[in-house]
Amino acid sequence: MKFGKLADISKVDFTLPPDHPATQLVLTRQANASKSRVFVGSARWGERDLIGKIYPPKTPAKDYLTHYSRHFSTIELNSTHYQLPSVNQVEQWRNKAEEMFTFCPKLPQAISHQADFGQGLYATDQLTPALRAFGNQLGMPFMQLPPTFHPQRGKSLFNYLEQWPQDIPLSVEFRHPDWFSQPRIRDRAFQLLEEMNISTVITDTAGRRDVVHMRLTTPSVMVRFVGNRLHHTDYLRIDTWVQRIKKWLKLGIQEVYFIVHQPEEALCIDLSIYLVRQLNQECGLGLSSPQPLSIGQQQELF
Repeated sequence: MKFGKLADISKVDFTLPPDHPATQLVLTRQANASKSRVFVGSARWGERDLIGKIYPPKTPAKDYLTHYSRHFSTIELNSTHYQLPSVNQVEQWRNKAEEMFTFCPKLPQAISHQADFGQGLYATDQLTPALRAFGNQLGMPFMQLPPTFHPQRGKSLFNYLEQWPQDIPLSVEFRHPDWFSQPRIRDRAFQLLEEMNISTVITDTAGRRDVVHMRLTTPSVMVRFVGNRLHHTDYLRIDTWVQRIKKWLKLGIQEVYFIVHQPEEALCIDLSIYLVRQLNQECGLGLSSPQPLSIGQQQELF
């Protein structure tokens, strides 16, 4: 992921900011007796560097998703960002994935990158049947606004979000710096999301520390963690995130979707193993961890 990418991270302060004051109120006010769930995944199942890592040698591309879903509990589904998915396509994905696996579709550019949010194309009307077709395997759909989308266009955004179907979860990722640099605008935007029961995306990336806003608007959150090729700071940052998630679990958070990004997909396996181990140890969770192939299995590639 290029957003926030830096060639030199030696001077980056990766300290995780404290929670926004409203976050604890959101979690304690909306907490219920349902069991909290934490999902861990990455962003691509179709990478060949996963063959010999978690995919058996000679695995055909049509079976990648099946194998991926045996190692992770969710995925950031980026293909939907470039093309509106059909109900048939969603059903194919569901049939290939494990029953408890969840999908986090990125809203199509036909919605997130259009001045009218795709209303002229009836894009949302086409999208919602596909999202509903995921059934209980629908995780956290999210709208990734382009970096050029500034607060002056906020009214059109919130007018659109007011019409979002209430039975489908949604999370929003702001990227333009003005959403964060002006407290009045930031607080108003997040307050509106809270009133609409729409979640937020927190993106932890080296070059844009402002987007690590720590403002939850519902008891569900998507965290997009952008690593740096397993640099030692990746592990230190994960340790900090585990402690924050531990705090949120005590406050009553319902869902955490933690998406690991690395320049090479195979590196997501290593960091996710560490993440799951720390979550299980520190938070008392029983999450399944990715299981790399044995050396003998890997050698069958050659």
